[in-house]
This record gives sequence, structure tokens and C-alpha cells, in this order.
Amino acid sequence: MKKSLILIALGLFSAGASAATYEVSITGPGGHSNGNYGNTNAVHAGSRAVLQIEKLLPCASMSSFKGGATVNAIAADAAFLVNTDGCGANALETLTQAVKAGVDLENNFRGVKPGDMVRGFPADIKFSIKELK
Repeated sequence: MKKSLILIALGLFSAGASAATYEVSITGPGGHSNGNYGNTNAVHAGSRAVLQIEKLLPCASMSSFKGGATVNAIAADAAFLVNTDGCGANALETLTQAVKAGVDLENNFRGVKPGDMVRGFPADIKFSIKELK
């Protein structure tokens, strides 16, 4: 009981706080930097998403950003982790809004609309968010 009161007083425990770690995965068509220049880039979309997360969910921390396969390639995938410890009960909703905003920025920058195709594949960047247990 005494320990709980101390944690509450220090702000380390909150009944409505949701602490979770999420994996954000971003995919796009990718391609070779020569013949497919101008395609959406999953790493660029991920970077734009990180900037949006910093704006909309400044309490979150990001780590383990990875993406792309090699040099001279437009990245077809990117992924990173987001920890929302202390961000509150609506953290996942805000995280989703931030990632969507970043992905939309990349799609808009490249002039890609939903339904556009590149070599028979969707041209727009897509994303998913999965909670890690």
C-alpha cells in the first residue's frame, strides 16, 4: 500500500496509462534507383512517420529503425519500434494517426494515389501497426 502511494505521488503509476511497444511496418513497391526513380520509398515514409510521431505523440520513443535491402535501391520495406510508456490510453489511436500522416506525406510527395499501379503492384505506401507482447 505504501509503495503504491509513493508511485502515484511520483507520477510513475497511472490507472489510465497504457504502456506498450508497437512494431510499425511500412511497405511499398520499391525498385531499382535507375529505372524506378520517383517510386514511393518505404524508408522515406518511415522517416516522415517518425517526424509526425514526434509532433503528435512526443512522449513516445522510437528505436530499431531498419529498411531497404541494398544500395541503389528504392526501399520496399521499413520497420521500427515505438514505445508508448506514459503516453496515456489513446496512444495507439494517436500513433496510428501519426504514421498515416507520414505515409500520406510520402504518397503525396510522389504524386501517388490509392489504386495507382507500378509493374502490376500497388504504387502507394501501406502500413501496419502490431503490438508486441
